[in-house]
Amino acid sequence: MSNKIAVLDIPATLQRYTNANPDFGIIHDNWNQDNFAILGNEHDLKHGLPVKTDYYSVILCLSGSCKKTVGHFVFEVYPNSIHLVSPAFITSFEDATDDLLLYQVLFKKDFLTHNFLKENIVDNLLEVNPDYPPIYGLSQKSVTSLKALYEKMSDESREKGAFHLQILRLLVVDLLYEMNRACESCLLHSTRHLSKQYQLVYKFKKLVEEKFLALKTVQEYADELFISAKYLTEIVKGETGQNALHVIHNRLYLEAQYLLSSSGLSIKEISERLNFDNSSHFSRFFKRFAGYNPSELKQVQ
Repeated sequence: MSNKIAVLDIPATLQRYTNANPDFGIIHDNWNQDNFAILGNEHDLKHGLPVKTDYYSVILCLSGSCKKTVGHFVFEVYPNSIHLVSPAFITSFEDATDDLLLYQVLFKKDFLTHNFLKENIVDNLLEVNPDYPPIYGLSQKSVTSLKALYEKMSDESREKGAFHLQILRLLVVDLLYEMNRACESCLLHSTRHLSKQYQLVYKFKKLVEEKFLALKTVQEYADELFISAKYLTEIVKGETGQNALHVIHNRLYLEAQYLLSSSGLSIKEISERLNFDNSSHFSRFFKRFAGYNPSELKQVQ
């Protein structure tokens, strides 16, 4: 079977951004780093198909909103918030408002570890609490400070003065510490960690992320968690408002979208990769979610 699946790197990402904020971020034709970039969002994009990257993103939302999926987390991006996207997860977004304004820093881990920081220090900064969606609210004072920090990175990237890469590394580390401070503040004011039901639903979602190709039924996941399928269905519905089977199917659909839009695999190859009985079964499954056949998505790529 072919294994031609695209993982976006920073140069490829920059090529996609044709309508980003011209007053913020790097000038594409004048940038030759493949492990760091800074840019704004594209204002005319209302949704983005699932992608996987080989870099981290730390994204500051200044206005507007959108719905974001990062791995098994689905959350709203809202003004005065900061969120992290890790290369470990597929990510997508939808329902972006017209006034959405984001500042984004993209970097690979080696940008910070190359003759600068020990890897374990960087890992600690990037491994925020895994029990919660990786988005954190900010005070107005923090937003003002971080906005200035992002704009400083933008200026350094555009001017490319002496020691600009060293300064950019220091600014990214500053950003990561500020993000972790916001993470700790959010957790301090959260009571969800007291809920056994929330913890169990989190374990279920994490298990789906790990085993969605092999386990397809609520009963199989309930067995893994040593609870009944009925109880699993009840607590997932209570915590998320969604049916447990929908959570399982939605992860499979997300992977299907990613493979259809980011690979050279045929529909038959994708159906085999996702462990469907045949391509017809896969096509029916996909159409129930998308409202159109997978072949239609392949045609517009």
